[in-house]
Amino acid sequence: MSSLEFSTQSDGIHARNNPILSVILVLVFIRPFICALAFPFLNLVYSLVLLVFLGGYLILKRPVFFKNKALSYSFILFCLALYVSIIFSQDKINSFVYLYQYVCGLGLFFIAASLSEKERLLTIQTILLAGLAVSFFAIYQYFWGPKHILEYLSASNLSPQFVLDYLQRRRAFSPFVTPGALGGFLAMILLLALTSKNRFWFILIVFPVFFLTKSPSVFLSLLLALMIYFSVQGKIKKSRVFALWALFFLLLVIVFLRFMTQKTYLQPTFSAMMRLSYWREALILIKAHPFIGMGPGNFNLENSRFAHNSYLQIWAEMGIFGLFSLIGLIGVIFKSCLRDLKQSLYKRQIAGLLAASAVFLIHNFLDFTFFLPEVSLIWWLILGLIAGL
Repeated sequence: MSSLEFSTQSDGIHARNNPILSVILVLVFIRPFICALAFPFLNLVYSLVLLVFLGGYLILKRPVFFKNKALSYSFILFCLALYVSIIFSQDKINSFVYLYQYVCGLGLFFIAASLSEKERLLTIQTILLAGLAVSFFAIYQYFWGPKHILEYLSASNLSPQFVLDYLQRRRAFSPFVTPGALGGFLAMILLLALTSKNRFWFILIVFPVFFLTKSPSVFLSLLLALMIYFSVQGKIKKSRVFALWALFFLLLVIVFLRFMTQKTYLQPTFSAMMRLSYWREALILIKAHPFIGMGPGNFNLENSRFAHNSYLQIWAEMGIFGLFSLIGLIGVIFKSCLRDLKQSLYKRQIAGLLAASAVFLIHNFLDFTFFLPEVSLIWWLILGLIAGL
């Protein structure tokens, strides 16, 4: 499919005819480089700028609401659940301030669902270019960055243990705050690259950086999502079976390397036990507020800001109504695409988008990238592209 190459003249002409969309795509490209936890003020400024252009696009273009009634109802129910959770929030001001992250995601989702074919291709290309830029940045940080990071920490009288651990274990994580966040982002990028058969070179560049995160959870997520991609494609080839076995072997290598460390708190078993501890604490909070939740942005554990399972944290913050409405929205989108897959002219594109979205969802059973806008906004955009198909 030559129309899926990185740049085409027709895409460039179409972008010039829609300057607001062009600015939004530039902001999408920048998004992964602004870590919300490390630069909260810059993240807020970025989000406000994005909201202005999203609002401008909606006012000027007036995109048609979803033609699929089930999708429309699911979208409305999730927005309603978000509204209810804020109204009954334990800290309404904090929840209202936190709301901009959801509004940005839902705005990108709605706009992406209304894009034309050329705009959709241009959006995919923008996300892939952002992934390529992140990969080059992570490579630079991995080989030459530790010295600069240590100098910055020393000059600022800072010594965050988790950063020192990442540097000591030689794990890639920049420009994100954790290797898991970088791995989760790059996993989406790798699967999104499969929307075209002509991007093998792209995968060869990005995958080594993905490997350097040394995160078992993202490797497992990618393995499962790749199985989904091959299943949607409907063809079983020896090369695909080999790819799955190779990825499984690399997963075992990562686990082995992690077990070789002499420090107990750096081993996978310690990480697993900590996650179980966070989940138990999250369930206690859920039990106290099972239906309405605590309100967006109000989740906080004794030793962590996140549950390391986004679904438990969504339940704790938005209640069971919020969790089910989100699952319903995703389910309706996936079901519609899979139902119409045989008649679709975009089978490879649908398979890549579904797998890219699925790897994010799978990874969030063990991580919290749903609450990191530098990753989650890209997922909302991909989910909107699926809905548009």
